[in-house]
Amino acid sequence: MRVFRLSILSLLFAIPASAVLAQAASQPTSSLTRAQVKAETLEAIREGDSEVGETGRKAYELEPNRYPKRPMPVGETRAQVKTELEEARRNGDIAVGDVGDTPREINPKAYPAEPAGPGLTRAQVKQDTLAATRAGDVQVGETGETLAQQNPSRYAGSPAVAPKFHLPHKTKPAPATASSALH
Repeated sequence: MRVFRLSILSLLFAIPASAVLAQAASQPTSSLTRAQVKAETLEAIREGDSEVGETGRKAYELEPNRYPKRPMPVGETRAQVKTELEEARRNGDIAVGDVGDTPREINPKAYPAEPAGPGLTRAQVKQDTLAATRAGDVQVGETGETLAQQNPSRYAGSPAVAPKFHLPHKTKPAPATASSALH
């Protein structure tokens, strides 16, 4: 029994070790030398680019006074921001009030129309409509059925629809005529 437990334990420890070795073998090898890696690590520590603890934050974020100043990211100039703001006001794109509606949404006629994307030409719409009519893909009435569903034999290639059977109603006997009453 003891041998069995030892063999199970050795297998349990061997599986994670083999997984780690397989993962290490599948990762690409670095072309950096040991000295280059050491130099990069020292540079990251000196600049504050190394992570501190389990927070995931970098050292320069936690203590910015201990590290050299970082250049500000290049953004828009004040003039660019002002022109964008004026354009947004002209177009009615700035939200107003607590609801967040824009003036364009409140009164769309007071602002220039937004450019529409390219659409179909009149000839293309006519051609598509004719093709749908020929194929029986046009809906008829309020039922939502297409022409092909209503008349499947008229439209070739349309899916077959089970015929609707009407059961005959019991008819009342015809009234007796004078000639039949005499017999």
